[in-house]
Amino acid sequence: MLVALELGIADEAVLRFLDFFTQAIPVHQVNMVHVAPPFDLFQSLYEPDSQRMITNLEFNREVIQEMQNRIRLHPLHNQTLLSFDLREGDPLEALLEESQAHPADLTVIGQRTDSGDHGILAANLVRKSKGDVLIIPEGSEPRMDHLIVPVDFSPYSVKALERAIALSQAIQSPVRITCVNVYELPNLNIYLVEKIEDVRRIIQQDRKAAFQAFLTRYAPEGMADLIDAEMVERQFASVASYLYDFAIRESGALIVMGAKGHSRVERLLLGSVTENLLKLDD
Repeated sequence: MLVALELGIADEAVLRFLDFFTQAIPVHQVNMVHVAPPFDLFQSLYEPDSQRMITNLEFNREVIQEMQNRIRLHPLHNQTLLSFDLREGDPLEALLEESQAHPADLTVIGQRTDSGDHGILAANLVRKSKGDVLIIPEGSEPRMDHLIVPVDFSPYSVKALERAIALSQAIQSPVRITCVNVYELPNLNIYLVEKIEDVRRIIQQDRKAAFQAFLTRYAPEGMADLIDAEMVERQFASVASYLYDFAIRESGALIVMGAKGHSRVERLLLGSVTENLLKLDD
């Protein structure tokens, strides 16, 4: 697991989640990384090279020590191995380079509520990362008792459902899984207003049949009946808005969502939803 720390207020939620996560699921190794601005920004252009090197080493030690101090407040469990690293430069590029140098099953970053920059970083990381990404909003509580899986019946939905099921099976305590589909009624001629309820009923019946077939095919034997299937009609707002509202209303702990389109991310684990949902959660 690769965990990015900003050494700021967003780290508290990240470390609480790691504390909880390593109790529930054995994690072999966690690589903690902090990305600092280029060190030259802190130095005078006239500073001697030898002094600059000493200052740089002192800064590195202080940052590593600060990361170690923070993790002591939230000790990891199940004999998880810890390593600490400091990188300089652009946060996105540095995290991508770190994930290539030390491949991880999951990359974890926090998201501050008072800064759009972290929403941009999260969206770009989701877009460019080749692995799974977990975004933990500032102030969120460490829970995985209710997993919400947005479903559009695509292969990305299948992968998201598989990951949610794997998580639920790895956790000892009961976990509820809810699949949700946001559908939209077609534009009907204003003279056919009386047919809207008929169309709505037909679409709902079609989605219910699709849900049943989807879960029967892709859920492990005996699990299909244990997974809730919900439908939400979209009217005006974006799909992300409806998913976000549904997650809040249903007390969702974690949304497990498959990314698609131009993204290379195959599965996305979020404490909110994909790019639009990340913006909503700001």
